Amino acid sequence: MKKRWIVLLPALLLLAACGAENEPGTTVPAVVATTAAATAATPGVTTTGVTTNTAATVTMAETTTTTATTTISTTIITTATSTTVTAQKPTAQPGSAYSYDYPGIAPAVAKVPADPYLICVSRDYALPANYTPALQVCVEAYPEKIQMEATAATQYKKMYDAAKAEGAELIPYSGYRSNARQKGNFDRLIQTNVNRGYSYAQAVNIAAQSILPPGCSEHSAGLAMDITRPGYWDTRTDFDTTKEFAWLTAHAHEYGFILRYAKDKFAITQITYEPWHWRYVGVGPATAMKQSGQCLEEYLGLA
Repeated sequence: MKKRWIVLLPALLLLAACGAENEPGTTVPAVVATTAAATAATPGVTTTGVTTNTAATVTMAETTTTTATTTISTTIITTATSTTVTAQKPTAQPGSAYSYDYPGIAPAVAKVPADPYLICVSRDYALPANYTPALQVCVEAYPEKIQMEATAATQYKKMYDAAKAEGAELIPYSGYRSNARQKGNFDRLIQTNVNRGYSYAQAVNIAAQSILPPGCSEHSAGLAMDITRPGYWDTRTDFDTTKEFAWLTAHAHEYGFILRYAKDKFAITQITYEPWHWRYVGVGPATAMKQSGQCLEEYLGLA
């Protein structure tokens, strides 16, 4: 349903020690309220009650990272015409461990493709129940010991070393996140939006453009890394002006990583531009996507 209203809301957003598609300290870009959708799937997982193309059993270790409470400023611009959204009752999809009582959010269960690193996780597709990535620290040099899925972590370290040799330091800021952590982030942003005067349905929809619901984040799949640089220590939209971003743009595909939420792909991904969020898909697919200019949904034929 199309909407047409504009609200300018500068605010100071206080987030506790937790992560989201954009972690605490992020400068959040303008977002457009919409109710569009995308699609999903993931690597090295065990699933229950879901048909998948892989049966690899892996284990998961929880990562604990302490992040100081950070104050950030946010500008949200929304355009729309009538804002009637009907709230729905909690929905538990077959084979899913999640129950959702968020208006407009009712993800189906993602199927793991033949190449599990091409799983597409979004607001419309949640990770299967019992999804458990085998985790590994990406770069031991940092005290936070940020983790990703083991293969993705190995490739990230190779990419990190190559960039460092050329004077670019790709600091791993936020990798794997538990579903509980993701839920806390999502719920807090919804409440922040409600406090700004949005209806609950509007608050959910706007929140989902920068933080995905629990079970719907690539971070929970262990396949995404939010990257920063010396002097930043948080995620910022002006990361795209740095030598680190320039290096990633030129070379990330050589290690299997793609810029997941590009500026011109919002209509497909439904996530606002995040120059810091890089997703592991494997060298072949990443190279193909760089050459074609496609995002993951387009490459998989889901757009």
